[in-house]
Amino acid sequence: MPALDWENTRMRHAYEICDFLALSSALMLAGLMTMLATVMGKIWREQDDAAAAASFKHFLKYAATNRILSTMSITPVIAALVMAFVTKPAGARVEYAYIAGCIFLVGFFLWTAFFNLPIYKAVDAWTLAEVPSDTRLQIGRFHCSNAVRLVASLVTALLFFLAI
Repeated sequence: MPALDWENTRMRHAYEICDFLALSSALMLAGLMTMLATVMGKIWREQDDAAAAASFKHFLKYAATNRILSTMSITPVIAALVMAFVTKPAGARVEYAYIAGCIFLVGFFLWTAFFNLPIYKAVDAWTLAEVPSDTRLQIGRFHCSNAVRLVASLVTALLFFLAI
C-alpha cells in the first residue's frame, strides 16, 4: 500500500506542476501582449513610417522564431491534456483546465497561426529599400491580433488558477 500512496502523491504533483506551468505560461504571454500594446505600440506610433517599418521588421525577425515563446505558446494546451490523465487533487476543478486548454488552443495558438503568421510573412517580404505602403496596416493588424491573444491568455490563466 505505501507504494500506491506514493504513486498517487507523485501523480497528484504532476497535476499541480502542469497547472503551474500552464498558468505561468499564460500569464507571461499576457504580460508580453500587454507590453507589445503599450510599449512597442507607443514606439511604433511615434516613429515615421520608414523607422516604424524597420523597427517592426527587426522585432518580428526575433520574436517570430523565439523558441521560448514557441514553447510557452503550446504549454497550456499540453498541460491540459496531461492533466486529464493524472490523479487529480481533492477538490480540483479539472473541467476548468480542459476549458482553459481549449480556449488557449483556439484563442492563442491557432489564432497566431491564422492571423499573426501571415503578418510575419508579409513583413518578412519587405525590402525596406522603400517604405512599405502597408507599414501602418500590418502594425495595426498585429496589435488587433495580439488583443485577441491577450484576452485568451488572461482567460486561460484565470481558468488554470481556478482548476487547482
